[in-house]
Amino acid sequence: MTESNLAAATMRLVQSAVRLGIELSEHQAKQFESYCSLLLEANQRFNLTGLKAPDQVMRTLFLDSLTVTPMLPSEFFEPDRTVQVVDVGAGAGVPGFPLEILFPHWSLLSVESSQKKAAFLRAVARELGLSKVSVAPSRAEEIGRIEEYRDAADLCLARAVAPLPALVELCAPVVRPGGLLAFPKSGDVQAECDAAAAAARALRLGKPALHSVPESLGLGQGANRFIVIYRKLGPTPQEYPRRVGVPTSRPIGSAQAAPPRPIHGRRSLAGSKQRRPPESG
Repeated sequence: MTESNLAAATMRLVQSAVRLGIELSEHQAKQFESYCSLLLEANQRFNLTGLKAPDQVMRTLFLDSLTVTPMLPSEFFEPDRTVQVVDVGAGAGVPGFPLEILFPHWSLLSVESSQKKAAFLRAVARELGLSKVSVAPSRAEEIGRIEEYRDAADLCLARAVAPLPALVELCAPVVRPGGLLAFPKSGDVQAECDAAAAAARALRLGKPALHSVPESLGLGQGANRFIVIYRKLGPTPQEYPRRVGVPTSRPIGSAQAAPPRPIHGRRSLAGSKQRRPPESG
């Protein structure tokens, strides 16, 4: 990777963002450039992404993350408004970190169970000066059982984590009634939404809205790219989320799904009585 390749990729990101109605400042462009460099450097030590070139990272990870922005209500963009956001299965930090660069007033909790990836996210947050980022090295099912986070966030994001029938159970418990869930998805998204209908009802979500992402953006995600938006209609039923691994192995509404059992009390990240707070960037 050369500095010229990185700079050219950053410029293309800035130009492409304009097509989404986003004007990146010089400071934000530098943050994206540094983020890309850190990601590709760390990717040589352990697997964060299969992408190897700056332009691929800028388009397929960063620009793709920014496509969520036009689908959100305007109050999310007010700098004097506190917006609580959770990114489940954050991995390399997308879509949460690109959106945090765009909206630094957001308070972002990145949930990532891999210790190596969680350490990477903390390092990136420090390097980029993202002071309102916290990283929880835990599973989504555990976070959804912690009182501080349960039914609390304005927005939950997840990208390339799980099919929708499992994803709604992983994400809905951390969102407040009236809040949103936003998932970038590709392929036969309507069929996936239909398969998730039972899970959405159980988690008290409204019907999903599918927002098409223009293929002309050249995201490298193929055709039929959508942002799926759910609105949370009521508090999470006490029996959800189920224990770790069950939402993905036995999604609600599937033939393998077992009736949920009420789970009493609150679980900590460490499984003890004391809650271990996520580490800030």
